[in-house]
Amino acid sequence: MRLALLALLAVACGPGAASAAVTGVVWRIVAEDTGLWNRPYEGMPQNDVVEGANWASMIRVTCDLYLTGTPGQRINGVNMGDSNAPSATPFALHTNATVFNHSLGSNVQSAAEFPPFNSLAYDTFVDLGGTQTTPNISFAGGTNLTGSGGVLRGTWFTTDEATLDQDGRMRILRVTIGVPFGHNPFFGGYFLGTPGLPGQEAGGPVSRLEVGLPNGELVQLYIGTALYPPTPGATALLGIAGAAGLRRRRAESHLFTQKQLIGG
Repeated sequence: MRLALLALLAVACGPGAASAAVTGVVWRIVAEDTGLWNRPYEGMPQNDVVEGANWASMIRVTCDLYLTGTPGQRINGVNMGDSNAPSATPFALHTNATVFNHSLGSNVQSAAEFPPFNSLAYDTFVDLGGTQTTPNISFAGGTNLTGSGGVLRGTWFTTDEATLDQDGRMRILRVTIGVPFGHNPFFGGYFLGTPGLPGQEAGGPVSRLEVGLPNGELVQLYIGTALYPPTPGATALLGIAGAAGLRRRRAESHLFTQKQLIGG
């Protein structure tokens, strides 16, 4: 199946860069009406009995970050920094938008996205797979996915058999951001990742992470922004002249149901 990419960020650098096993990361936008597993009534996050009003108070965009590389490649873990020692490594994910964290959620995906907690499907969490069965994930150091201070940090790993899927992809992170009504997340100077268009970065904070592979191999990857302006065709569908419609209507060319993303 041909999947359009919202942002192709296949730039490896630093230790392990010669390895072809992991080649980069890509962002994909998640459709608001499908949630995680396309289960009945899992959409409509604004109807969440706990976080519905919070959700509906801003324009929301949900973004999944995927590793790309050789199908079947085992992934031991991801280093995106340590919130207890932020200066210890250069790894972090930067944003100037408001990060959504469900009050009933955690740093890993919840098994309870069914109504009445609709927006749990769009919580911010780490992953090592992107399937309904999540590996047992452990954390090292401090983890902070709130976006406090404009940054998300965490290091997570598993001893389970977590591998890139048959298409050479693995979801490692879901982040939902919000911007005020009247603002446009794609054209208002917002970023989730390194600011600026690929190849035209604006000199802001650089986002990067490190992937742990078997035999102690480490691969450092650059993370571009998920929020750079869409294509002209998608722009027309988004109704850029009226950004208020973005909360419930996303560009068809940039929407991916979770069923599509996991090869359904």
